[in-house]
Amino acid sequence: MAIDSVAKRASALRACTPFLPLPVPDGTVGQGDRQHLLGFYSGISAEAAYGDYNLYVALGSLDDIDFSASPAETFDGNSSQGSLTGYGFAASSKYTLVLRPVLDSGLETPDISCLCEFVTNGAGEWMGLRPDPITGLTAHAKAGGVIRLTWRHRIFDGATPDDFKISYGTTADASGTDATETYAGDKLYTKEITLSDGVTYWFKVVARDGTLESIPRRTLGVTADATAPAQPSITTSTTWLAQT
Repeated sequence: MAIDSVAKRASALRACTPFLPLPVPDGTVGQGDRQHLLGFYSGISAEAAYGDYNLYVALGSLDDIDFSASPAETFDGNSSQGSLTGYGFAASSKYTLVLRPVLDSGLETPDISCLCEFVTNGAGEWMGLRPDPITGLTAHAKAGGVIRLTWRHRIFDGATPDDFKISYGTTADASGTDATETYAGDKLYTKEITLSDGVTYWFKVVARDGTLESIPRRTLGVTADATAPAQPSITTSTTWLAQT
């Protein structure tokens, strides 16, 4: 048998030949067609234009949004704002709102163009922007039972904090005792807390603007160590080594 075809050569090399269906002819060669022929993903052409935006609203976090349900509202793609009046937001609750783009063809994409969370007060009114959360929270055990916490804070689009609340305790929910650190701009913060020897503590830090708190950041358990190291001893010897 002569190996005189692409299929035979691929078979001899134990390779498989790709099956590449041709694009549907429409009289033009667009970017999607070129991506297809080169073996790139072309399910949604990069030339596709967006039309409207679907708004989804849920009580809770992003995980609570049901994207299989009908959107709460659809906004025109040319608009830059929309009214949230009449949604029946409950008092003392947190809501998450998500905008998803819709192509001119009417197909909603899985992308998220905008996500925001807001909290209502006891009267059901928006309490304003919350501070951005801290980043890079770490906890280290130091001598004398001291736990040193470090973190960074930078303002992106949140409110300017008044201070930071550090909560800590002997369980993973980091509750029981609170401490504070004054906000002093975008920078690295350090807080040292002296605790009981041999006890494991968990920590949680939030940025605060009045009664509004950022999303909390937590640490794993850290054990305080206040036990002093053993006193060194001096060893002497009655022998020596003579050199000639």
